[in-house]
Amino acid sequence: MSGSLSYHEKLELANLLEEKANRKKYNAINALFPDTGPLRRELYPKHLAFFDAGVEHRERLFMAGNRVGKTIAGGYEATCHLTGVYPHWWRGRRFDRPAKALAAGDTRSTTRDIIQDKMLGMFEDMGTGLIPKSRIVGSPSRVQGISKAVEEVKVQSAFGGISTLMLRSYDQGRKIFQGFEADLIWLDEEVPQDIYAEALVRTMTTGGMLMMTFTPLQGLTPLVVDFMETAGLL
Repeated sequence: MSGSLSYHEKLELANLLEEKANRKKYNAINALFPDTGPLRRELYPKHLAFFDAGVEHRERLFMAGNRVGKTIAGGYEATCHLTGVYPHWWRGRRFDRPAKALAAGDTRSTTRDIIQDKMLGMFEDMGTGLIPKSRIVGSPSRVQGISKAVEEVKVQSAFGGISTLMLRSYDQGRKIFQGFEADLIWLDEEVPQDIYAEALVRTMTTGGMLMMTFTPLQGLTPLVVDFMETAGLL
């Protein structure tokens, strides 16, 4: 069939195929938790339960083994709040305004390699992560002294205005979590107790949320025990 197309028709077809590929590349979030197919969301009841719990609980923990999609779950929800775009099946908490969020890992390097990579994609081609390229406003600010690390990114909200995502790490200490208010704090590794307490304070005046996603590599720490007792697991 392509042999019968004129040069201009072939050029138009090539442009359409490129546009289709770019839409997929720069809107990765659209491929997650679909209605049907081998990755349909009904196969991920724990992820859905984690999302749904946001309606009633300000503090949440997705604790599970490695490579089950904990970080994807945290990044997916964070992206929904930052963009103001929620899927039709969403039963979790919603914001009706631009959101201010902070995400943190244990070190600046792991924050860059895990959270930043999931949210923004490749440093050289930002927008290939969960936050669609069309929603990223301007150029994210950089971390001094850490190669290819981002400190803050602005995100266009569907409600008008700009959402903010700050990237931090536990090794910066408790003070780095002081002096600001947040709608959402996402901690993607088990966090020291003092930093957890400080992070929770940051959400109090906004009525915001704190969510954690991690594998309990340190065993039954006080934080893990507290959540397990609350859930009736101990």
